[in-house]
Amino acid sequence: MNKRNFIIGGIIAVLSISFLIAGCSGQQVVPFEPTSQLDYHGAYWVAKMDLPELPAKLTVINDMHVDAATNSVTVYAQSRLLGNIVAPTQVGPGECTEDNNGETVCFHPDAVYLNGSGEELMEEDGTGEWWVKHAWILGGEGYDNCELKPQESYDDCLYAEGVLLDDGLTMKVGGILDTDTGAWIGNHRTPIFNEGEVTYRVTRLSPTNLDPNAGEIDLTLKTDFVLDWTCEEEPSAFDNLVRECPYKEN
Repeated sequence: MNKRNFIIGGIIAVLSISFLIAGCSGQQVVPFEPTSQLDYHGAYWVAKMDLPELPAKLTVINDMHVDAATNSVTVYAQSRLLGNIVAPTQVGPGECTEDNNGETVCFHPDAVYLNGSGEELMEEDGTGEWWVKHAWILGGEGYDNCELKPQESYDDCLYAEGVLLDDGLTMKVGGILDTDTGAWIGNHRTPIFNEGEVTYRVTRLSPTNLDPNAGEIDLTLKTDFVLDWTCEEEPSAFDNLVRECPYKEN
């Protein structure tokens, strides 16, 4: 499996059910009221990626949800280019279509249809969009992770699990890349605190070398890239609620 075939992404807070009224729009906002450090993972995170083959920056969204009481984590993810959804492909189970380059792209095996109703659907009704869902329990049940990328065949997926590191804040999420060596690949995910503002950082880690033709096998983890995310107070695709961005009081 290619080491690039691991996109995950994960996490959002269990928050109070009290609401604030947001301006004249009438949109309700769930206030940020953390009960643990895990709650700082919870938000509507947005990142911009520069990819040489694309004409503009790719926008990646992680609509992240965390239940700190049960250590359960859910992320709904999409990637967009110039306002158009790139992944997951907007077709239902068993369906395929052609992208702008004439390539065949098919239903993503981790996709669910979200229309703001608070339910995950497997049929589209014209009121929502398909999102990739990844969900796990820290220190418990994992999930099958397929790359957030339009493909014809998803035969390179990875079983991933998440654990909380000793700092009580950083999540290590990933799985076995190579069964012969036991090599691991995945992400470290952590909130970043800076003068009250909270941003989010995903650090991709992979083995130094798994190719015997390139030298000695080295399972030492190296950093492939670091992706920084910012919070936006946008309605969740899952339940249509706007959540207040995490913040840290001095």
